[in-house]
Amino acid sequence: MSIDPQLQAVLDAMASQPQPPQPPTLAEVRAGASAGHLSLCPPAVEMHDIERRALPGPNGDVPCLVNTPRPHDEPLPVLIYFHGGGLMLLGADEFQPMCTALAASADCIVVNADYRLAPEHPFPQPLDDAFAVYRWCLDHAAEIGGDASRIAVGGDSAGGYLATAVCLDAKRLGVQQPLHQMLIYPDIDTTNRSESMVTIDAFVNLGMITGMHAAHCGDNLLDPRASPIHADDHSGLAPASIFAASHDPLVDQGRAYAALLRANGVPVTYTSYEGAIHAFITMGGAVDIANKAVSDVAESLAAAFAG
Repeated sequence: MSIDPQLQAVLDAMASQPQPPQPPTLAEVRAGASAGHLSLCPPAVEMHDIERRALPGPNGDVPCLVNTPRPHDEPLPVLIYFHGGGLMLLGADEFQPMCTALAASADCIVVNADYRLAPEHPFPQPLDDAFAVYRWCLDHAAEIGGDASRIAVGGDSAGGYLATAVCLDAKRLGVQQPLHQMLIYPDIDTTNRSESMVTIDAFVNLGMITGMHAAHCGDNLLDPRASPIHADDHSGLAPASIFAASHDPLVDQGRAYAALLRANGVPVTYTSYEGAIHAFITMGGAVDIANKAVSDVAESLAAAFAG
């Protein structure tokens, strides 16, 4: 199947942009990524409350945006969301459209974590931040109106990696598993050279992905905290829902991780969107299939929270 026409139009518009005469600085790359991302996002959904919190972690406080969709007397389930961007780009503010949509549609509090980024803060600092946010929510969910027995973790791309690694860290340290792990085209194998990684070049490609891996974890490519698919044991992890895009270099990784979890007795649902590219799910301001996928993710979350 060919790429969705609306997504192809996004790719064509990107390709038509003039190239700078000199390689951009990291600050310029980040600014361009933020502007491009926000230009494709739908508007954020109005929340009852959005609270900025600084949660304690081993590297210092981790800023978070706590999105509460409605007034409530009963504790609401909680999703901790880790944003995409290759562990180098973007931040919590850019993912508020996604997080508020999930909060409203799944009727849950969404803690949008602004973890540290490489190369200034390389592995394992982003994961340390992510796990610290998870531990805080387990211990303090009531402070934000949340239900500590119904905490899910999730994210897209690099954020999907962080969600998987949080589950594995919880297993390793004897900490309660999340209720659910929601993984959107997760990047969970830094050594991956599968067919999709080598042959698909749409929005991201092998060179870009390996460059970001190098900035994040250097020579630690086989460390299971950097590359969760290489962990020795995946049994006992939280049930997972995995969402993939057919024209994504990472599509083989998501499929392989779903198979690995199933082989270890972990319940998994796997959904692939035909004609979709990496990062498509946040493009709902321009792409219809993105809004369908967000709705599907929210439905999956709501089902997990309902038990």
